[in-house]
Amino acid sequence: MLVGLERIVDLDRAWLEPQPGPQLRAVRRAAEALRDRFGDGPRCVAVRTLPLTTVVYPTRYAFWAAALALSPFVVMTHRCLLVQFLQQGELRTLLFNPTDVEGARATPFFARMIGELGPRITRLVARRFDPIEEQLARHGLAPEDVDYVAFDHLHSQDLRRTLGTADGARQPGFPNAKLLVSRREWDGWDDLHPLQRAWFVRDGKLNVRAENVVVTDGDLELGEGVLLLRTPGHTVGSQTLFVNTTSGIW
Repeated sequence: MLVGLERIVDLDRAWLEPQPGPQLRAVRRAAEALRDRFGDGPRCVAVRTLPLTTVVYPTRYAFWAAALALSPFVVMTHRCLLVQFLQQGELRTLLFNPTDVEGARATPFFARMIGELGPRITRLVARRFDPIEEQLARHGLAPEDVDYVAFDHLHSQDLRRTLGTADGARQPGFPNAKLLVSRREWDGWDDLHPLQRAWFVRDGKLNVRAENVVVTDGDLELGEGVLLLRTPGHTVGSQTLFVNTTSGIW
């Protein structure tokens, strides 16, 4: 574990409950207690949203059975979060979900969809925003200032441009950043369940710089007002970022 990251155990006993119904109730009770403690604690320094691109996505996946729509697709804006917080008195910077937009096109599901719809239709609805480096610069930051990167899960992620590769073929987009990733998510990428194969970039972590990867077990407090909690379900290692701000917990 990196110095400055604190393992928190508030939810550990609840997750050990073997039966799903009692486990849900136990996790909910433990999470409510954690929320009260977290909300009474210090707040993070700043949170900003950085838009990356728009994405065409099937309506049936976006809304499931919650809404009806004539269009088979919706257009979503994919955004990254820039979070700054104090860690042992030092200012730290986290990028949450800084997806490599070009690399994500190799996701089998989206590659197949582009092939079926044709690249022209996807270009018509796709909007590209300023590169993340330019957006960081507007906040007085350079890629070298990013201490951590993390993703809620690893669907559609190609980490080679983010972390760099060991052979130097790809230089890191954020040279000083450590990836915080659940062990189950990281190891599961090597031998995916068949239902997950369409959503992972096959070589997305191939030969990435191992020293930039921090594999985690359980829940973490990154610093003042910032938690990274396991929320398995969508994938085995899904995790959720929580920030305590002047407008409450998000």
